[in-house]
Amino acid sequence: MEPVIPIQNIYYLLCYSWNRLAEADIVDVSGIDSTRQIDLFAFILIRGTRHLIRRGLEQGYQVRSETIPGIRGRIDTTTTARRVLTAQGLAHCEFDELSTNTLANQIIKSSLLHLSRVKNIDGDLRRQLATLYRELQGIDCPTLSRSLFRKLQLHSRARYYRFLLSICEIISDSLLIDERDGSYRFRDFLRDEKRMAHVYEEFLSNFYRTERPDLSVKKERITWFSEGSEPSNLMYLPTMETDISVRNSEKTLIIDAKYYQETLTRYYDSKRIRSANLYQLFAYLKNLEQRSGADSEAEGMLLYPVVNQNLRLDYILHGHKVRICTVNLAAHWSDISEELLGLISDF
Repeated sequence: MEPVIPIQNIYYLLCYSWNRLAEADIVDVSGIDSTRQIDLFAFILIRGTRHLIRRGLEQGYQVRSETIPGIRGRIDTTTTARRVLTAQGLAHCEFDELSTNTLANQIIKSSLLHLSRVKNIDGDLRRQLATLYRELQGIDCPTLSRSLFRKLQLHSRARYYRFLLSICEIISDSLLIDERDGSYRFRDFLRDEKRMAHVYEEFLSNFYRTERPDLSVKKERITWFSEGSEPSNLMYLPTMETDISVRNSEKTLIIDAKYYQETLTRYYDSKRIRSANLYQLFAYLKNLEQRSGADSEAEGMLLYPVVNQNLRLDYILHGHKVRICTVNLAAHWSDISEELLGLISDF
């Protein structure tokens, strides 16, 4: 049976993945009773929005067009003349006004509304979502869409906004509308292998970068050790980019992070390592041989989340140490941390 990842662990996975550990401390999810993803995201959105309200919502300049006494900003001479406003001591003006009706605040308000319409959400959380929605007066509530998130522009100091809007984007992507009554269902985003593969890879990379600052942890491009009959032929070779390259002065380890609903494949009655994963990792190691130092003897690791069994498989392939490992994301967070650090303890 597939282990269920506790929602507290989902939170930490996302915080590491987005490199938002400092912001994560603002919302304490350790006390949440529910085990459902929808309740977790509602809890975070509620606590996060309250934090923003206490701190002061982001403001931005909005263009307003209004007939006013006197002059403010730029006079719309055409409208002013057509409506004979000057004789009344008025002018139609366009001017910038500081407002909380920014796109970031609109997305947060819309997320509050959409979540409150999910059928099976906790009743108390639904009431809190509705209350916060009403508090955000004067802020528009557009329909959530991917194009809306692409329009976002946040200044560099808006770190907590970035964190909360990342939560809003997951909410937006996970909502499914019920055509019968207009309510919403929340799709299990852990089963979205493409999204979770990215989250899992970024989580591992940022975890090792944060917890082992003494090591070099990064993605990197590896050049094919090859020649072509024509130099232009080389451009057709696929790009080789590692998920995680870990180095110190003496060792190099290439980690390929893989997220699947099933770790191993079946061949008749036998289980096998996914061949494409192993071939990919082996290609990295063989093409690193052209480099000097530790890279020429680089080690490799395929690192999966536990599904049905723990794996610790060790091989020597053409002189390179290769490990097939799993990490149990259903364990207590301190155990996950200890397990991940243990995998690179020989550095």
